[in-house]
Amino acid sequence: MLSPLATLLFTWAAVYSYAGVYFCMLHARRPTHREYLGFGLLCFGLATWSAGAAIGSDARDPSVLSGAIQIEYIGGFVTVVYFVDFATQLVGREAPRLVRAAYAFGYVGLVATASGFLLVPSARFSGGLRDLSGYAEPVFTLPGAVLVAGALFFAAWSVWTLARGREEHPDLRVVVWAAAVAVGAAVYDSLLRFTGGDGPFLLEHVALLPILTVVWVLLRRFVRAADQLGERTDELRRSYSELRVVQEELVRKEQLAAVGELSAVIAHEVRNPLAIIKNAVSSLRRPSLRDADRGVLLGILDEEVDRLNRLVRDLLAYARPVEPKGRAVDLVTIAREAIDKALSSHPRPDAIEVQIDADGPTDMHGDPDLLRQALTNIADNAAQAMPDGGALRVRLRPRSGRVPSVILEFQDTGGGMDALVRAKALDPFFTTRPAGTGLGLAIVDRVVRNHGGEVSIESEAKVGTTVRITLPRERPSSVPPPPEGL
Repeated sequence: MLSPLATLLFTWAAVYSYAGVYFCMLHARRPTHREYLGFGLLCFGLATWSAGAAIGSDARDPSVLSGAIQIEYIGGFVTVVYFVDFATQLVGREAPRLVRAAYAFGYVGLVATASGFLLVPSARFSGGLRDLSGYAEPVFTLPGAVLVAGALFFAAWSVWTLARGREEHPDLRVVVWAAAVAVGAAVYDSLLRFTGGDGPFLLEHVALLPILTVVWVLLRRFVRAADQLGERTDELRRSYSELRVVQEELVRKEQLAAVGELSAVIAHEVRNPLAIIKNAVSSLRRPSLRDADRGVLLGILDEEVDRLNRLVRDLLAYARPVEPKGRAVDLVTIAREAIDKALSSHPRPDAIEVQIDADGPTDMHGDPDLLRQALTNIADNAAQAMPDGGALRVRLRPRSGRVPSVILEFQDTGGGMDALVRAKALDPFFTTRPAGTGLGLAIVDRVVRNHGGEVSIESEAKVGTTVRITLPRERPSSVPPPPEGL
């Protein structure tokens, strides 16, 4: 049957343990707030101290009392160490040397206490040494007394640290006074035990006062941080709305500028075939036109109509909004299909030797239709560069790193490009072929960029061209998601 004092002390131990569990769990949710962890471990130290005091209060056996005092001071050293660490964290003032010294001191104190060097082995005990009056005989060795005095020094230093920070943190004033009272109770208890005086021990009871004040301060700061987070979230939401409006306006302006530029290009590109068609039609109306000339003019009409048709097709592909619909695709399959489609319109498809090499996994998340269109344009350019045949090698290899990617290289043995042509190859409507629209590689660049990738070209005149595409295996979102609730 526990005495009332032991019951009370075990109650304090349960209270301190609950506070320790709560703040350690709070630290797990907010790991950047180290003060939560320090305070939680400090509470566990006080819980150990109170549990030892509860055991000792009902002890009737010398060995039981000696073990209870050891438990007390194990908890006491843990409490002092984390009180030092917690005080520096709470006021935001780093003191690494003193904190390391406190940890080293605590380690020595724990080892000395657990090894029995703190107490006098030959101390004689009588039954009921710690009853409600709290009477105790002196039981400490000289090294033990030094260790206890050192613990009191570190505790007093922590109170002084809190006192220095009260100007910057006004909510610490009540904590300073409560902690000072607790340290005073610890000094009183130590003197009482050293001298064998008659009186109650206070620390296990008085420690509740600074614990409650610190809990109030930490929870108050937690609520304040939550309120500040809410305010910043509202500011972010407003900023996002403003940014979205500005972005939409910028897009509209860019679209208008693009429409103006596109209109001028279209007018130029369409006017030339129309002029040729008109001249051919005028010539066809002449009664004296020979059959051979008529056939030539009809061939010209057919070529120019095909040219206009390709122009319209490429314009639609280039002007259409590119919104990739992501799903799992195999780039080897896409590349093979693209090459087959490109070679189907080549006058000598059998003269082009195709080789596809894959040096690892080539799957990714992307839009198969858009990727097939882009790779078909590259393969078509390569085939056009080799009218009499040649070799087209496609190499695919994965690339590890911060963003895992797949690299595709289309290497042909065509005529190549000089530096000027290579620099403009990705520009819309730039072409070196009379029947070309200049949109093939521009479409490739647009599709790849909308997949989060990039295009580069290496070429040497009369040697060949290598078009290299780098595509992330998981396409990153180009637009950040709005804050929750928008």
